[in-house]
Amino acid sequence: MLALATENPSMPIPKIIHQTFKTEKLPFITKWHISRFRKKNPDYIYEFYDDQRIEKFLSEEFDEETLKLYQRLNIGAAKADFFRYAILLKKGGVYLDIDSSIRGSLNDFIKPTDTAVISEEGNPTLYVQWALVYEPGHPFLKQTLELVCDNIRNNRYPHDVHKMTGPTVYTQGVNTCIANTPDVPYRLFGIDYNGHLRFKYPFSKLLYRKGEHWKKLQLTRPVLRPD
Repeated sequence: MLALATENPSMPIPKIIHQTFKTEKLPFITKWHISRFRKKNPDYIYEFYDDQRIEKFLSEEFDEETLKLYQRLNIGAAKADFFRYAILLKKGGVYLDIDSSIRGSLNDFIKPTDTAVISEEGNPTLYVQWALVYEPGHPFLKQTLELVCDNIRNNRYPHDVHKMTGPTVYTQGVNTCIANTPDVPYRLFGIDYNGHLRFKYPFSKLLYRKGEHWKKLQLTRPVLRPD
């Protein structure tokens, strides 16, 4: 079971940080960064999910079809994409990629009244997806997860994680939602969260074996397992 945050219940975004990796066996440098940002955010609960815990979460919180769609994913990065939308849709909080880091206190930029804090990438056509900040049930997450599930059902992008589950479809979900519901609550916060969060910390590549990064894997391995 997830621990429950203890912050003021009137604050829409729970003080929980979610991260995932296929196993709990992490390099020292990764553990060091996690320890460092946890010390800077003592009021936040930290939740780590390996592959087994993700499947347990999905089986408890979603229907059987959603779990089976997730299980079709054949590349770890695509699984992490799916998970981030699902966990924040149900639990809310902050999602952070395992090779990213938090520079200081999250309270420095997350306001008590925020329901969603999104940020542009350096590429202005995309929103940052390696870190997400949301209240539970936000329409951006619901729309994105629906689009991801549709992509998987139809195997729309057999060798493109970015479009199947990643920043491309996330940006599509956000833009679709804004177009359909202009008054949907959110706050746009600069580029790459104005430096409060870090995309990649030094030596983060130690997480991945040679040739294991998703950009290389998708060239030779389909994003989805055979149906």
